[in-house]
Amino acid sequence: MSTASSKPAGYDIDLGNACSRNAYAWAKKTFPNRAGQPGEPAQDLDGGFSNEICFGQERLGISSDGIGTKIEVAERVGRFDTLGYDLIAMVADDLIAGGFVPSNLSNIIDVNTLDYDVIDELMRGLHDAANFSRIAVTGGEIAELGNRIGGWPGARMNFNWCSTAVGALHPSLKSPLSGATAQAGHAVVSLRSPSFRSNGFSLARRTLQGLYGDNWHTAPYTGSDAAELGNTWGKYYWLRP
Repeated sequence: MSTASSKPAGYDIDLGNACSRNAYAWAKKTFPNRAGQPGEPAQDLDGGFSNEICFGQERLGISSDGIGTKIEVAERVGRFDTLGYDLIAMVADDLIAGGFVPSNLSNIIDVNTLDYDVIDELMRGLHDAANFSRIAVTGGEIAELGNRIGGWPGARMNFNWCSTAVGALHPSLKSPLSGATAQAGHAVVSLRSPSFRSNGFSLARRTLQGLYGDNWHTAPYTGSDAAELGNTWGKYYWLRP
């Protein structure tokens, strides 16, 4: 298997897929623990980014994710109040794609050392995103892990942010949406993304570092929309709608 360093974005997609399949295989071995009981896992979305659990006749979706290396862009430009939108989007989108209505979210912030103002910005942004999405943030933890957490050395606080969301199956559906029932003539609906969300930042950062060096976030951006988005590459990637 090829090494991570040989891949354009700095990681090995094939190895990642293999590890995910292996991890899910172990997880599925726990499904019988709840067979016939509340919380029994269903198989309608087997292998997807969200899964279904049953509580009697109620069908709930559950999904976990994080915002990845986009955090480094926030660390470099010193802006943290929009990351909550990414945190919710990463899990809410997966639930919605399966036909679930996201309702609740729990999150964990792992930090090297605490900075009150950064935490306040993160949670204020999560609050704004939750209000926009009509989601209640009903659980969470802040864990101080010292040098186990790294990041851009000039940041006020290095951290990793992940969440788990749950939601109920939309009342118009009898079962979750999946490709299993796709037929010729069905319409495929997609939403255009004009820029990066929380995906693709490893490749973006690696490309910009190769072009502009370690301080790429301060390099001038001269695109036609520079006046609107900011005049550095860091602000361009951060503030893009």
